[in-house]
Amino acid sequence: MRTRHPSARRREEPLHTQSLDARSHECGVTDRTGESADSHVLPAGAGSAALLFPDINGNLRGKLVVPSELESESARTVGLPTTDLLLAVDPVDEPITTLTDIGITAGSKDLLLKPDTASVRRMPWLNDDAYLVLGDLNNTDGSTCEVSPRGVLRRALTALSECGLQIMAAFEFEFRLFRADSWEPATSGLSYSMAPLAQVADFVATFRSYAEAMRLGLSVVHSEGAPGLIEVNVDPAVGLDAADIAALLRTAATEAARRHDLRACFMSKPIAREEGSSAHVHFSFWNEGGDNALRGAVDDAHDEFYRRCASGIVQHLPAMSVIYNPTINSFKRLVPGYFAPVTAGCGPDDRSFALRALLRGPRSSRFELRRPGADCNPYLTLAAIAASAYLGLVDTVVPARDELDRHDAPLPNSLESAVSEFRRRDSRLDDVLGARFCRHYLHTREWELHAWQDAVSEWERQRYA
Repeated sequence: MRTRHPSARRREEPLHTQSLDARSHECGVTDRTGESADSHVLPAGAGSAALLFPDINGNLRGKLVVPSELESESARTVGLPTTDLLLAVDPVDEPITTLTDIGITAGSKDLLLKPDTASVRRMPWLNDDAYLVLGDLNNTDGSTCEVSPRGVLRRALTALSECGLQIMAAFEFEFRLFRADSWEPATSGLSYSMAPLAQVADFVATFRSYAEAMRLGLSVVHSEGAPGLIEVNVDPAVGLDAADIAALLRTAATEAARRHDLRACFMSKPIAREEGSSAHVHFSFWNEGGDNALRGAVDDAHDEFYRRCASGIVQHLPAMSVIYNPTINSFKRLVPGYFAPVTAGCGPDDRSFALRALLRGPRSSRFELRRPGADCNPYLTLAAIAASAYLGLVDTVVPARDELDRHDAPLPNSLESAVSEFRRRDSRLDDVLGARFCRHYLHTREWELHAWQDAVSEWERQRYA
């Protein structure tokens, strides 16, 4: 338990008013931007291409097109048509009819999907000359689609940039491997043991080859503490690229599993009374001079940047839980005893904290947010982190370190309570994430909650019939 100390608060100037160090930039991170710097979208010789975007639930949607279609001037400068219906459906593709300004009740209007040429990657499970491209959704008048997850993340990153900062992040996914079309785990054995990996060696080899072909920076694969539970780590990447990598990593794992008659499951809690699947996010902030903004916290327990950033994250954790934990199932992972945080604690190198501070040197120091589950939308999760940190940086009141260390407020324990917290969110989150997005997202989570309340489970039939 943490020691309790008297509280203290003092007023300080927001960090965005302070000058930034201007030393040489060297973040030490692999650049995974696109392969083409000229006017072409795809590399020469591409045989097919998928133009994709993330939906509200974190799934990648889009079309497989011939390269000439994607290389057309119209596609490159304006985008290819799709429909806003895909941002207004639930996880089983049912239209959300409570949304009145988008989707099926508003005529399923056109959106334009403009390829982001920096996101081009190979699609190795299709064939050797297949590529995928992630894109940004715009309205037909050219304005940004306000409820597009990729657009929401761009907006939050822009807010951070106003403080002279960029975020670097890496998603640390856990997922379960099951035999195809069953809930039978594909492995057994101990966590951090080679035996479970040997049982799925062909899958691991295929997954690694896919990740290498796609430049995802896969660095670690290991077993975790439940049958079939696998954890994968990637190298950190800057901003939008970190979310792209996370979304594509899930896709690569799914396709590699399919090839070997397995199923990669990213539910937070697929099996009762066993460990769930998380998506811990490691992140740091870098200033315009190329320095880690957490470097001062290594030797100074009262470092102002640390206090501002950590305060912003934990202060908004209750409201942002509906983003970090977006489904009914998400909250079945969040129970005591499984290193799944149930309170908004923050502190150094303790896996019970929701926000873990890893202060290990001027360049490697970072935070680890342990609240998100494997079912989170990486774009919205990183946007929520960036928005929360930004609000901490611009606050006029900064908590003292002892006050921050003893902050341990309970977090929502159900989707219903998370929705309630989001309704009570700080209005400044709307300024960063977008008011229309926040209204839209709330509708989608209320729909999910109502869908669960309307369902009758086999557990109920067995217990009450």
